[in-house]
Amino acid sequence: MNISLEKIIINGGTQSRDKIDENVVADYADAMLAGAEFPPLEVFHDGVSYWLADGFHRYFAAKRAGSPGFKCNLHEGTLRDAILFSFGANKSHGLQRSAATKRKIVTAMLSDLEWQDWSDRDIAAKCGFSHTFVSAVRKELGKAKSTTTFNRMGKVVTRKEPEQKEEPLTVEFSEEAIQREEMRAVMDHLRVENEDLQDQLTAVLAESVDAIKREKAESIIKDLRAQIRALEIELKEITVSRDMYQRENGELKKQVASLLKKLKKLEG
Repeated sequence: MNISLEKIIINGGTQSRDKIDENVVADYADAMLAGAEFPPLEVFHDGVSYWLADGFHRYFAAKRAGSPGFKCNLHEGTLRDAILFSFGANKSHGLQRSAATKRKIVTAMLSDLEWQDWSDRDIAAKCGFSHTFVSAVRKELGKAKSTTTFNRMGKVVTRKEPEQKEEPLTVEFSEEAIQREEMRAVMDHLRVENEDLQDQLTAVLAESVDAIKREKAESIIKDLRAQIRALEIELKEITVSRDMYQRENGELKKQVASLLKKLKKLEG
């Protein structure tokens, strides 16, 4: 029977595809205008509303072509019946369903309180997919699978909870974090070296027996320690790369070595 396109409802959740292909709609519309005949739409009637369950590309093409109505196969049923019917639409005809469409359909069934209790094979048969695909999506979603047992009173359907596998603890480090740790290690190494250099300078002071030289050395040592402290502070503020730290470390060693030479001259 022909039903006015204005009476057919398309926003009830019966569109199982992930998207409408506008190119296909345009091709269908051109073909309709050229006189081509298309299969009827699948429409469910609940006594009040007409729900489109299959034929969305044809529906939009007919509207684009200016058709007031379209031939339909009318089914008596609810919106829910139309939605379930849509899951199996295009199994053997029409535009091939994409991977996203297949996942959308199976996810919808496994998210429904009633349909998720169907077996993987039943869902697969209804939708036109393989049961292994349904099983993989169910596992991915972590949906519980029901089991059927029997007792003296009859059949009992129970929910079998999926096994909760403890995921191994994994720690991921970003390149920035690794570089930060390397820079911190370099800073610690430089700090130890600076402390050793300060100890060497103190030993040089202790070996100086001349009072005048000692006084001058103490003054110089005080300045040296201030310079070393300033260098340490400067090193702490470096936040670029390990190579820069290493270059600064080399410069620091040269400066300290130069200062040590000055101390030795004072001793002489």
